[in-house]
Amino acid sequence: EISKAGADVKFLVRVSYLEIYNEDICDLLSKDMKKKLEVKERPDVGVYVKDLHQFSVKSAEDMDKIMTVGNKNRSVGSTKMNSHSSRSHAIFTILLRGVIKVWTERDI
Repeated sequence: EISKAGADVKFLVRVSYLEIYNEDICDLLSKDMKKKLEVKERPDVGVYVKDLHQFSVKSAEDMDKIMTVGNKNRSVGSTKMNSHSSRSHAIFTILLRGVIKVWTERDI
């Protein structure tokens, strides 16, 4: 757990939220919901979604707030079974990076 890490470990937590609807990819956290995003691949990065926004968060509550904003932006359409059915797939990604401080003689 992050909370149990020592003082010599620092973390960066970022989140993103995308939707796949009718084979189009949209950023649920973007101000421009009509902009269609593309899946790309680079040898140094791997597979990624170009221009997908990522937000730094400090707590689970921050993540929940961001997910709530994204959920409000999801595409919905009625079906015979459910009048508020989401006919899309959503992916909420949490990126966690940790850095360990290496002590040198200068730090002592």
